[in-house]
Amino acid sequence: MKKILTAALFLSASFAPLSGAKEARILIVTDEDTFTGWMMDATKSKFLWRETQETLVKREQSLLSCSVYFLQAPEFTEALELYKSRNYRDAAPKFAACVEEYDTLIEVKGNPATMASFYEMECYRRLEDLEKLAELAAKFAPDNLLYKFQKKQYEIYGVFWDAVRTKSWNRLDAICRDEKWRGAKLPGNLRGQIAYCHGLALEGAGQPVKALNAYNNAFVADFAASEEITRKSALNCLRIILDHEDVKTAMELYSTEDYSDDSNGAALIKEATALLKLWDKVLGSGESVPSKYKTFLKYPPKNR
Repeated sequence: MKKILTAALFLSASFAPLSGAKEARILIVTDEDTFTGWMMDATKSKFLWRETQETLVKREQSLLSCSVYFLQAPEFTEALELYKSRNYRDAAPKFAACVEEYDTLIEVKGNPATMASFYEMECYRRLEDLEKLAELAAKFAPDNLLYKFQKKQYEIYGVFWDAVRTKSWNRLDAICRDEKWRGAKLPGNLRGQIAYCHGLALEGAGQPVKALNAYNNAFVADFAASEEITRKSALNCLRIILDHEDVKTAMELYSTEDYSDDSNGAALIKEATALLKLWDKVLGSGESVPSKYKTFLKYPPKNR
């Protein structure tokens, strides 16, 4: 290994003092060998590391002469477990702590600070705390993210979620209709976010019926990817249907001879009832749907 690493051993003066910064466990891959170590500090072109945390010997290595992979830090693992269990409020500050602890390594691709910062933003996006999301996104540098979908997610923050934050409904509607996004190849969770944002835009622009289609598109694109998107889309659909004038008319006529299962109001009630069943089976995760929406169950089709 000493023969492979051509950089000289030294106590580096070219790096800023670490000031108690955390070291990250890394895997270093060269053309001839693979080994582990601890990264102490980094710039865009090189990094400072040592073979073990006990040794005082420090090495400088060029990032052009090897590939570096970060092993998951315990602090990041703890935050990620909270995130996976959908405990976004508790996960967010733990990701923020990781960002501070590994800040000196932020120049290296896939570093713990950049990855933690991305997931911190995801926490606030899922919580729809869009002011905090905008604050974090404004100072985030996406270049050192590992995956294309993460970089695309960051782009969606600035294009779609920021338009939701500023309630720029007409502009957001136009963006959602733009072929750049309509024709883009995107994973389901990103496509679902766009459809959900489009639903919000159409509602905000006074087109609630068209918003139903957008929310339904969110279901199709993102049913298994982001539970909060499908839940919010379902609740928004139920709210729109309950407020629809045709539905109110159908409910008023239900006990009379003038009621028809073929009316638009009756069709929307059927759609709402199907959503309620989906909520009980999948979406609700044991949580009851708001009681006001259970009123749809009082109006089953008369001609089954």
